[in-house]
Parts: sequence; structure tokens; C-alpha cells
Amino acid sequence: MHFSLLTEKFIDYRMSKIPFSKVFQVCKNGEKLPFRVELEGVVLEGFLSLKNALGLVRLEALLKGQTPLVCDLSGETYFQNLNEVLDFYLSDGVISLESGNFSDIVECESGMIDLEEILRSELEMIRCDYHIKN
Repeated sequence: MHFSLLTEKFIDYRMSKIPFSKVFQVCKNGEKLPFRVELEGVVLEGFLSLKNALGLVRLEALLKGQTPLVCDLSGETYFQNLNEVLDFYLSDGVISLESGNFSDIVECESGMIDLEEILRSELEMIRCDYHIKN
């Protein structure tokens, strides 16, 4: 696992977990917080920013690299190039949205944004999908 924040505003560049409070502090004036995390040859690189009205953090990123997949027809393993845009919101715990139309919200636990876990989850969703080797 490789992780870095592309800013001097965080001290520990080896951690893939960022406290929500730190994001709110750094991004309070509309700034975006760049990040990069790598796992199994796949890179998730992008920005965190605030969605102030609801206290959410927006993740805008590009998922790129190669991942092994299994063809559902032949059972053969092959490598798929990834180049996917991710754009969703992160909440600090469970959120109730009575108004608003947010279909893509990831609920984080313990007041932390775990970028490695987000990357791992995205890879798992891709691998669990139906695939046919071209």
C-alpha cells in the first residue's frame, strides 16, 4: 500500500486514514485536499472537498491501473485496464437525508476517512461484477 497527501497540511504521509475534523479544518474556505493511495497496482488519486450544507465530504477521484478479473464465460484470468471517475460523498457516521437527492453516500466510521478501504471496496465491486474477456 502506498499513500500520500499532495499537500503540506498533513504531517503523516504514510497514513491512509484522514480524520473528518482535519478535512473540515483544511477545506473550510473552499479549498480541495489532494490525495493519492495505491493498492495492488491500482491508484486512487483525487481531491476531498466540503459539501457544507449537509456536513459531507465530497470525494472526486480517478481510479487507474490494472486489476485481475475472471472471465465469467471461460473462467480465464485476465487483466483489465481501469480508468474510472469516482464522484461521491462521505459522511461521518450514519446520515439521514429527508430532503436532498444524494444517492452516492459512503458512511465512514470512527470519524475517519479510510482511503485505503475506499479503494479496496471499489476494487471488490469491480471484481464482483460480470466480466467477459474480449
